[in-house]
Parts: sequence; C-alpha cells; structure tokens
Amino acid sequence: MTRPWYWFAFRPEAPTDAFVSAPAFRADGAQLGYVATWLVGKARKPLGALGIDARAIDRGGKAAWISLALAPERARVLFDDPAVCQAMRMVLSSSHADVMSSLVRDPSTIGGAFTATHAPTPEGLADDPFARIFPRTLLRVDAGFVGTMPAPAGPGVQRYGGAPWPWDHF
Repeated sequence: MTRPWYWFAFRPEAPTDAFVSAPAFRADGAQLGYVATWLVGKARKPLGALGIDARAIDRGGKAAWISLALAPERARVLFDDPAVCQAMRMVLSSSHADVMSSLVRDPSTIGGAFTATHAPTPEGLADDPFARIFPRTLLRVDAGFVGTMPAPAGPGVQRYGGAPWPWDHF
C-alpha cells in the first residue's frame, strides 16, 4: 500500500502554480524565501522539486519550525548509504519532531530531509541527524503549511516503492 506524496521545493520567490506555499523566515525574522508543494500527477514535476510525504503538509497546520537539510543539487546519495540509514535510525530513537519526511530525488536517491516541530522554539530540531549529512537551513513558517505525522514505525528503515520515508505501516 502506498500513501500520497507531493512535490516539494524551497524557492526564492513565491511560486504561482503551487498547491500550497508559505513564506519562510530565519529565526531573526528575515524572510529567506518560500516553501512550496505541488500535486503529483497534475502537471510536470517542477524543476528541482523533491518528493515529500503528503502528511507533512497541511493547509490547516499550525505555525512551525522546519529543519530543511538539502543535498547539494549535483550530489547523488543513495538511501542505502550507511550515513542515511544511521540518520533514519536516529530519527526512530527520537521524539522531538512533529513531522519528518525524507525528500526523494528519484526512487533510490535521497534529496534531503524535512523535519518540523510546532513548538514555539526550534530547540527540538537542534540535533537533526540529517544535518550531519546535508547542509541545513532552519526556517520558521506561519500557520497553513506544516502538518502533523505519527511517530515513524520501527525498527525498519527501508522504503517501499520509491516513496518518502517513513511510513507508519508495512
């Protein structure tokens, strides 16, 4: 069984064709750009977009802090890479995030990770395991973008059918 997913991207300008988008801010309040999602299958994949678990996005969601760890554009890191598997194990052993989705570049390649909390401060995201692999940007978004997900089901760190990790079932 597969679950729905979206295309996700961080953009410098507000996209006009996105399903959901929101301005993204630094901790000091300066705007850095926009986080956006598009529906999969409705049009062509937006340039540079990555797959994200649809449960991570909610138009009715609360304000949140996002730890956005993105692989460099030309980097190709496999989901089976030991560092990625270890980061997934660390996510399973932590309970600080309200949302966690890997970002899928293609069926076997990770493009990064989207980890978020609805807490008023970002302290719970300080030790994002994916920030040890990829450059991370800490963002704050207002209500209307970040959803809530159940804690990932362990102990597995394998994905199914090229979908974003984690799933809460097999």
